[in-house]
Amino acid sequence: MRSEVRLVACINQRFDSGQRFCVNSGNLEYIGRIKSMIEAEGLTVPVIERVCPGKSEQGPVMGIAPGGKFFTEINETSLRDIIDELKDFITRSNQAQ
Repeated sequence: MRSEVRLVACINQRFDSGQRFCVNSGNLEYIGRIKSMIEAEGLTVPVIERVCPGKSEQGPVMGIAPGGKFFTEINETSLRDIIDELKDFITRSNQAQ
């Protein structure tokens, strides 16, 4: 597996507005869950926690990097989709080498 493949997860928090953001939409819990799922799958993909570039209104959000799929409005069902897409992305990346 190529070491640069990673999952980026938003940890944006807004304290002064009534707007939706990733943390109050449950992303910290989803980050913990996706890390466990990645480990259970035997994948060595780091989960990088960052403030996203202005997509928190669609949160929670995560994206596969570099150049992979971006997931919005994540829920419990989405986590399995992210793992499946991550595995496919790794396979495609390895084939491109």
